[in-house]
Amino acid sequence: MALPITGSNSDNPCRLGKVNFEGWAAYELANGVVQLFVVPEIGGRIIQIRLGDQPFLYVNSNLRGKVVPPSQLGPEAEWMNYGGSKVWPAPQGWTSDEEWPGPPDLILDGSPFECRIVEESPESVAIHLTSPHDEYTGVTLSREIRILRGSSDVQISHTMKNTSRRPVRWSIWQVTQHDAHPDLAVFLPATTCHKVYGEQHYPGLAIDPQRRLLRLQFADVVAKFVMNPEAGWLATLDTRRRTVLAETFQLFPGVPYPDNASAEFWINGRGSFMIHGDHVDSSDAPAGPDPFLESEILSPMADLQPGQEYSFGIRWHCARIEAQEIVRVNHCAAVATPLCVNRRGEELRATGSFGIFQNGMLELISLLRNGTVHAVLPLGTVSPTEPCIVNSTLIDAPALARVSLRLKASDGAILGTVDEANVAPRP
Repeated sequence: MALPITGSNSDNPCRLGKVNFEGWAAYELANGVVQLFVVPEIGGRIIQIRLGDQPFLYVNSNLRGKVVPPSQLGPEAEWMNYGGSKVWPAPQGWTSDEEWPGPPDLILDGSPFECRIVEESPESVAIHLTSPHDEYTGVTLSREIRILRGSSDVQISHTMKNTSRRPVRWSIWQVTQHDAHPDLAVFLPATTCHKVYGEQHYPGLAIDPQRRLLRLQFADVVAKFVMNPEAGWLATLDTRRRTVLAETFQLFPGVPYPDNASAEFWINGRGSFMIHGDHVDSSDAPAGPDPFLESEILSPMADLQPGQEYSFGIRWHCARIEAQEIVRVNHCAAVATPLCVNRRGEELRATGSFGIFQNGMLELISLLRNGTVHAVLPLGTVSPTEPCIVNSTLIDAPALARVSLRLKASDGAILGTVDEANVAPRP
């Protein structure tokens, strides 16, 4: 029987070093699966992440390699949108002191962040970035960024500390700009959303109420949507490059969030919108605005006395995948076509399509109704750098009840369940 899964299972150690990334002084975090480039000097941004040779994030070509002086970063200046991923305070607004009126913002968006190395070992590397104190919000923002050996998992821990003399109330707001084109879409488990910016109809939004799945396809129309996912994940799928970047985070039901939403999306495209009383038309430039899509994840509101701090973690996971949609995300994989077991005559066949987040070995476990293992079918090695497609024949049995697709480490340790499927009783 031919194995349906192939993929490299490279076991390169993690590495961390200073590099020149497109003109910026950057830190590179790499492990043979992913590369992260972090530029402390421009607001502590993760400016790019790559899976193999495939980049994910938008980088502003007009600001590539530049560090804008403070005189061009004040509230009356134009926003210097470098791209990448950054952390801001929320809520955003211009009507009271309890709202952050950025960007532009001299301190939290554009100032150099202090950077120190937290860990540098073959198994894990991590850096810690800290903003200057911002007197307007009263906080200092920091983010610790870590990668692990053999994995596309990127752990980002944000901390907001009250470094003022007064009580403050803010949310942690991570904003990530994805390089966008018509073959890019975001999926998340939601049945409702609310449009807050954009005067034109946005054609790329679709909700499947039965599967409780929202799809936001990129279109060249400016808009912003806010929503509350029913589970803590969203996935940005690029069918042109056959890649997915999933973001996972904890939800806190019943507590206040900015805009009453834990996730928001900004689509940078042509059209008009109102913001702080001004009418903005983004269609004036002949070539139109740069295309990018922002995925924005927010923490609950945090009340902090002087000296107190609050932390909120987000994880990124990326993989190559053969998919037209993402229906689920777990710590092992993005699920494009769920595992399914069908009978065709006397043949029992398991199928599915996934993007795996960690190097390892995959196996199909057939289980009887009482939970006893009936058979184990090894499927070979898997890696985030190769799509994972299952198409395998199983050994049938009268009491066969379900099949589990399991990911294991090279030493045999179980890393988790990619997906499961029930088996219909014999007719």
